[in-house]
Order: sequence, then C-alpha cells, then structure tokens
Amino acid sequence: MKSLLQALAWALLSIPAAAQLLPLGPPDAVAASTGAFELRDEVDAYEAGWEVRFAARRFRLLPRWAPDMIPVAGAMASSRSILYTYAGFRFEVPLDERWVVSPGWATGLYYRGYSKNLGGVLEFRSQVELAYRLPGDSRVGLCFYHLSNGGIFDFNPGSESLDLTYSAKVRR
Repeated sequence: MKSLLQALAWALLSIPAAAQLLPLGPPDAVAASTGAFELRDEVDAYEAGWEVRFAARRFRLLPRWAPDMIPVAGAMASSRSILYTYAGFRFEVPLDERWVVSPGWATGLYYRGYSKNLGGVLEFRSQVELAYRLPGDSRVGLCFYHLSNGGIFDFNPGSESLDLTYSAKVRR
C-alpha cells in the first residue's frame, strides 16, 4: 500500500509540469539505440530502442540559469523479452562545436519478460549521453542509463545499460 501511495504522489506531482508541455507539437528529432542491458551482472540481454525528442521548452518554475528541457518519449525491448516504455526530459550541454553531453530522466512502465526483476512495474530512468554531431543534423553517441524504482517498492535492485545511439533531426 505504501508503494502505491508513493507512486500516486509522484504522478500527481508531475501534472503541473506536464500541463506546460501540451501541446508538444511535431517531433524535433528521432533516435535509435542498441546495446547491453544489465552491465553489473553477467550481460545476458541485448537491447534495442527508439526515442522521439520534441522541441526544447522553457519551464517557468525553473530558475533562469537552468537549461531548456527537451521532452522525450521512447521504448526499449530486449533479447530476453523486456519491454520498457517511458516519457521524460533531457537537456543539452555543448562541450564544443561537435560534442554534446545530454543528461536526462524519465518515468516509465517495465515488463521484465525472462530477465531481471526490478521490483515493480513503475521504473525511473536516469541517463547521460555523450554524442558527436555529424554533418546534416545527426549525431552518434554513447548513452549510459540506470533503471530503478527509486525505493517505492520493497525490492529495488536497479540495472545499468550502455547503448550506442544515433539521432537525426526530423525534416519538415
């Protein structure tokens, strides 16, 4: 019961932020990824994913020095029948003309299939991606991310993944 109440509290707290995003408009970029699921243990699952990235937005609740947030939605499937769908935010920190670091976080639904039990269906994703800008508004990068239920369920082992990513701007 405690976990259900905590999950409900997280969902209610996200409503004001979500209201600022509507409408999202058309996607700004799409990304595809592939890599290894669960780096801490013996890797027994490989994953592929996609992500839709929308135009960066300014949130009134954030301080002026905070970067614009990029709404994202995506999914990941693995060779061990894992399915994870999520929605969240990322932001970009340019390192120079070509390199960019993108931290992000998301909330999603996890189906474990024949793989690791992460403690519950509601899982949070925190990530950092290092990408190189290619000519023609595309990027190639490495994304490291952690999935965890944040302690809202009694069991919370978490998992780590490392993916090769490719993203491109949507042409209009």
